[in-house]
Formats: sequence, structure tokens, C-alpha cells
Amino acid sequence: MNLLFGVNFQTMTLEFVKVVDQVERMGRYLGHRAQTMVDKLDIALDWFTAADDLGAVWERINVVRNSSVSGYRGAAPAPQPHDEVVSGVGTLPLTPKTAVIVAVDGSQIYPDPHGSALFYLINLGSLTYFYGRDRLPEPYTQPELIFIEDLLEDQDGRLINSQTVNTRRTIAEVQLLAKRAWALDQTMQAGTEENAPIFTIHDGNLLKFFNPTELVDAWQLETDYFRALQKLHESNAFAAGYIDRTSSSSVISLLHLLNLQPDEINDANLKTNGQIEGISDAQLFAAVLQPGERSAVFAQSSPQNKDYKDKYGAEYEIAFFYINVGDTRPHIVRIEIPMWVGRHKPVMDHLHALLVAQCAIQGRERYPYVLTRADELAYIKQTERQQLDELIRIELRRQQITPERSTKLESKGMARSSRRRYLLGT
Repeated sequence: MNLLFGVNFQTMTLEFVKVVDQVERMGRYLGHRAQTMVDKLDIALDWFTAADDLGAVWERINVVRNSSVSGYRGAAPAPQPHDEVVSGVGTLPLTPKTAVIVAVDGSQIYPDPHGSALFYLINLGSLTYFYGRDRLPEPYTQPELIFIEDLLEDQDGRLINSQTVNTRRTIAEVQLLAKRAWALDQTMQAGTEENAPIFTIHDGNLLKFFNPTELVDAWQLETDYFRALQKLHESNAFAAGYIDRTSSSSVISLLHLLNLQPDEINDANLKTNGQIEGISDAQLFAAVLQPGERSAVFAQSSPQNKDYKDKYGAEYEIAFFYINVGDTRPHIVRIEIPMWVGRHKPVMDHLHALLVAQCAIQGRERYPYVLTRADELAYIKQTERQQLDELIRIELRRQQITPERSTKLESKGMARSSRRRYLLGT
């Protein structure tokens, strides 16, 4: 028996004897890389601790903003009323006595050119959670079947891509948040609902980029998105985007900028983060924040965010902060908020406390309960996809329309069935 490290290689098709040396080299490489990252994190932590002079930070930010340098995509301290130093840490505040939290998530069935009919489906799930009240959460679902040709094709008659479907679903999620918040606000103003602050939670970032080279109707999608944000604002709701696994390094980029010499501030040096390249904000704050604590509030320096502010007003500039929602081990999440939320310190405290409380409901999973339930409501099971397809087939037959079968799909099936017969010896 050919054994190495207790593995019987005779029963395997992959020749592990030839891989063992490569695995060992990989281990040495990863070990070296891990040590390198530890050293980089130590530098980042030193720079973070030293970033306690807000005046000096703004002086450096203004150097970039008032120069020909265009490559800076890092963070900037949020304006008043925060004026929080970069290295500041916010302790866990008290939760409000009452609050209403609305979360929405979505899923989709993409258009299938080989299906019986051309369509796509967006299914939204929403949960309204009444914090501090003896009242059950209210679930809500909203499926929408899209089958009109104008919405299925681009200007050249080609089938829309998955990015367009995904973005339309995201816009629909924010629109549903606005719809639910508006209804709640109206009932509160009418006196038929107990007054309480309304918080809406969107699964993902709020700083969105509508790329016309990737999206069929980028301009319309951007317009629809900001109309939804405006309706949220008019509904007296406090919106937040929850990013669970963030890879952002915008605060790291700020630390890099702060530690460049004045003559080193140029586009070439701002393309990377220099000595701390490869470190993420999450890694930094995992070493800084205790359970329940948050970072300072920052604004993202980017053309998209400047465009938001210039087009729609300062209230729609997007800010962000980080929270450690973990318990025994760090779990860093990024929270994005419009500046109309960020300008209110008591609201920020309530949002901070409510998110930590929501994650605590989930136990070790450390994810907001409202978003988990919204995801469960939105998720489309495989059996449901099959049932929808069968429902469409029945309706097509009722309309005396013969469902089209894809020649390509049928030829694949014939080839596979032939191959199976050959393999079975029939």
C-alpha cells in the first residue's frame, strides 16, 4: 500500500506524491505572507493611533482636494456634528425605548433564452420589526414577473445581462424600503400607529455606481435609486446599508496619505497604500474595536460620492463607519448612511445600538435578525422555480401558444443521454 502522511494514494486519481512538494512550498509562502501582513498591520496600528489631530488630517485632505491630484479614493472625517478624530472609538450606547426596523432583501430568476418563455422574476422579502413593543414582526413579500420585450432587451435587441437584473433588483429593494417607511410614517402622523423612529436596513452598500457600459438603462436606474432615497428621507426614516464582509481599505488609504511627505503626494503614490498595502479596514478595526464598539464616522472621497453631493445635495453624500458586532471574536461590519442620517448624533447612537442588538439575536451567526428573515422571505427555492416554469407552460398552452424548446438544449440532452447509454453498455 502506497501511504504518505497516512493517505492511501492508490485509491485516488490525483497523484498526491507529485503535489506534496507543491503543498509544502505553498505552506512556506503563506506563512511568510502571514508574517508580512502582521508587520504591515503593526505599522497601520501605529499610524492609526497617531492620527489624533483632526486639524492636521483636514489640512492633508485639503491638499489633495485643492491640487491636480485625482487618484485619492480614501476616507475623510465626517463633518459636524461629529468632528471625530480618526483614531476615535465609540462605546456601545443604550438602545432606544422603542423603534421600528424595516429590512428588505431580494432574489431573482434570470432570463433563460432556452426556457419555454422569456422572462425574469424579482422576489422581494421584507420584515418590519417593532423594537420595545409586545408586537410580532410583520413579514411581507413582493414578487414581480418581467416579460415585456422592452425590459428584456437592450437597445440593440440583445438579451439584458445579469448585472442589469441585479441592479434592478437592488433598486426595487430600496423602493420597497421607501414604500414601507412611507406607510409607517403616514400611520404615525395620523395617530393610528405609536410614534417611534423608523430605521431601514438595506443589505449592501448605499454608494452605488451606475456604469453605462455594464447596465442597459444606467441613467434611469440612477434616477429611480435617488427617487427612492428621497422618499426615504421624506418619510422621516433613517436609512443604512449593512455590508457584512467588507474588503474596503478607505481608512487604510487615509493613513497612507497622512504618512506621505508633501512632495510624495501624487497620483503614482496614491495608486497603492505603500507600506500598508494589502491591509483592509476590517483587519485594522478587528485589532482596535472591542465587542459593540464603533469607529469614527467617515465620508468616502470618490467621484461617485462627490457626484451624489453635487447632483442631489449635501444630505445625500454617503458616510460610513465600522462596528464590531462580534462577541468572543471580532466581526467587523461596515455601515453606510446618507449624511441626513449622519448629521444626527442621537440617531447614530440608536442605529449603532440597534444593529448590535439585532446581531445578538442571531447568536454566533452575528448577523441582523431582520435581514436574515428578509432573506428567507425573498429566497426562491428550486422547487418553486420548477413550479413557476410549469405554471407558465400551462398558461402558454391555455393561450394556444406552443412553448419553444431550445434546439441547443435538446441537442445537449441527446448527447448526454447517448453518452449515458454508451457508458452503461446499452
